[in-house]
Amino acid sequence: MENKSIKINTDYENHAINMEFSDNLKDNRERGYILSAAFFSFAAAQGLDKQEVIEMVNSNYGQFTSSDGSSLFKRL
Repeated sequence: MENKSIKINTDYENHAINMEFSDNLKDNRERGYILSAAFFSFAAAQGLDKQEVIEMVNSNYGQFTSSDGSSLFKRL
């Protein structure tokens, strides 16, 4: 079994988040699982409870899905 990795960098000048995936990490479901697990692990380590995580998602999800070209998600 090979190690797989995701490298995340912030680009403050362009208000973007850049991600690089190791060559052996091609499956989008696996990428999503790893990123989701990392997010929830970080949230738990910060002491956030379930309601705080729900509120964070509700408050910020639109930044990743807006259709007006400003979406961070479209830049990934």
